[in-house]
Amino acid sequence: MPTVSFTSRPDVEVIEIRFLTVDGRDKLQTLLVDSGFTGQSSFILDAAALELIQSAATSCQAAGALSGPQQRALVTCRIPELSFERSFLAILADVSQLALPPGVHGMAGLRFLRHFHRWGAEQADDGSWHFFLSHESPAQSLSHS
Repeated sequence: MPTVSFTSRPDVEVIEIRFLTVDGRDKLQTLLVDSGFTGQSSFILDAAALELIQSAATSCQAAGALSGPQQRALVTCRIPELSFERSFLAILADVSQLALPPGVHGMAGLRFLRHFHRWGAEQADDGSWHFFLSHESPAQSLSHS
């Protein structure tokens, strides 16, 4: 089962995801992992990231770190190390109100994490922490049918 690992930041878990832009390029985004972020959307991304929007989606009501009506869009992300590419709903918002650490562009929530067979944080022998995602390869998926 392929696994990709991301170095944790002090007291927060992050993942790096490549989002497909409307002109076909990849744009790397570092996202805070928040398994308490639930609902119909997988990500919270900066509203200024218009180049990531594949199509508009219906708005939603949010409660928690963001509240009230929120604009949403369909975005496509890739994790090449896992041969993973899918489209997801993302909330587009002013992420400055989320008090994210420097260099973090948004959040990935539970709806996104549930697309992986295993995910979580683990401590390496040197004491550092890493967040990991594991995903079956297409050949493995077919063998379980």
